[in-house]
Amino acid sequence: MTIDNAPATPRALENTDLAGKVENAGNVIARIGLIVSLFWIGAMKFTLAEAMAIEPLVRQSPLLAWLLDIVDLRTLSNTFGVIEIVTAVLIGLGLVRPLLGVIGGLLAIGTFLITLSFLVTSTTYEHTIPFFSPGGSFIVKDIVLLGASVAIFAQSWSRVLTARTR
Repeated sequence: MTIDNAPATPRALENTDLAGKVENAGNVIARIGLIVSLFWIGAMKFTLAEAMAIEPLVRQSPLLAWLLDIVDLRTLSNTFGVIEIVTAVLIGLGLVRPLLGVIGGLLAIGTFLITLSFLVTSTTYEHTIPFFSPGGSFIVKDIVLLGASVAIFAQSWSRVLTARTR
């Protein structure tokens, strides 16, 4: 097949307005997904089962283990829950106050970088990629949540900068 007789590109794929609408829809879905995920994960941190589930991860983490010398596990889990819920709220409020979205985005980035660090620091996971233990396969989805966090942070930051130049 030569270029001359190649099939034409479907008109819908040449519609820049439609592409922009799809991009906006993706951004909204990513923001909602991030808000729901953070809020839900944060709310779960107030349960005993979740506190017990994060204990081995926290205890084996060089970034977090020292916190268990300062507070008990339930207090730490509840604190993580508050941070995650506040992060979700800030990301939501970022729609009307971009600076709050910047703060929420940064908190979300930090949250998911820490949880992804468990893939390296935890000895309860099989460190033979691509074969994770059930806990590792649960945490690896945080790569997507990290990506959404970075995108939302960047969008909010851009909106703050745009507002300042007006």
